[in-house]
Amino acid sequence: MTFSALRHLFLLVSATALSLATPLHAAQHVNVLLYHHVNADTPRSTSLSPEEFAGHMAYLHEQGYQVVDLGEAIDLIQAGQELPEKSVAITFDDAWRSIYDNALPIMEKYDYPYTVFVNTDPIDERNKMSMTWDMLRELKQRGGTLANHTTDHDYLVRKPTYDQDWLQRTLDNIESAQQRLEDETGDTPKWLAYPYGEYNLQLKQALKERGYIGFGQQSGGIAAFSDWQALPRFPAAGPYSNLKTLKLKLASQPMPVDYQAFAETVVRVDQDDSNPPVLSVNMLNQEKKGVRDQVRCFILGSAETPDWQDKQHWQISAAKALPAGRSRYNCTSPIWGQSNYYWLSQQWLIYQE
Repeated sequence: MTFSALRHLFLLVSATALSLATPLHAAQHVNVLLYHHVNADTPRSTSLSPEEFAGHMAYLHEQGYQVVDLGEAIDLIQAGQELPEKSVAITFDDAWRSIYDNALPIMEKYDYPYTVFVNTDPIDERNKMSMTWDMLRELKQRGGTLANHTTDHDYLVRKPTYDQDWLQRTLDNIESAQQRLEDETGDTPKWLAYPYGEYNLQLKQALKERGYIGFGQQSGGIAAFSDWQALPRFPAAGPYSNLKTLKLKLASQPMPVDYQAFAETVVRVDQDDSNPPVLSVNMLNQEKKGVRDQVRCFILGSAETPDWQDKQHWQISAAKALPAGRSRYNCTSPIWGQSNYYWLSQQWLIYQE
């Protein structure tokens, strides 16, 4: 989302600055940043330069953000305890060597903790763009956390069928990566970052049964009411590396809704005609009309107004069919007495075999 588009969306919802229920205290949630390459020579879609990354870290430091360990933040939220004000966690996907070469010195300048989600096959295959096991062990010794990003970074749900064989192969992939991380680096939290942020309800449930926490690539913060098998993170590289837009996102809070009630994220156009998909939202509290009138969703470059069924439930869909691949609905509303916003995001996968 460009800065001008994001600003336009926020202006649409800020006319009277009403609230959505009682605002969260900052100490009750954490916003998580997602990075991939920290390199000026890698694909821009998933990269930012070391200078840009240094600018992000300097901004966090100068503005008093508290960069927290992701595991500690999760433990505190789940236990109903408070986090430091303005808490942020830093994550990287794919274990690129540029994280070790370019990001680590910058983070250590500020003593910032971080998490790297590792797809293990490139490490075993000694891919020159990936870190080595020795580097990963060193990161861990220097205060980093390592977690699971599957063995091969394959698409998990872009498959012909979701039968038991598919599920078992997918879980075997995840468990194999978990075992490699534990064998090479020691204790590893049972966290999975879905490749490309893509998952379905069946996979989420299977991970829950096996004790995993799951992370997507839809934007937003984490609170006690989050879906712990589909936690959001704010992408902060490529088109999202602009510090102007990142400032708005860092100041946001997760919209208080029942995320676990969200519908299937995969729309299989060869099996149904539910494109554009409908996002049905259950608020955690009943809302006044003035509040309901200010919720806006940004979809395919346009600001859309949701349809409220009652004081607690609303729906939104795109004005036209979503294109094949990944799309997002990003929804916001102003917070009473504050200059920042509640944020909700849902990623969809439009898939046809």
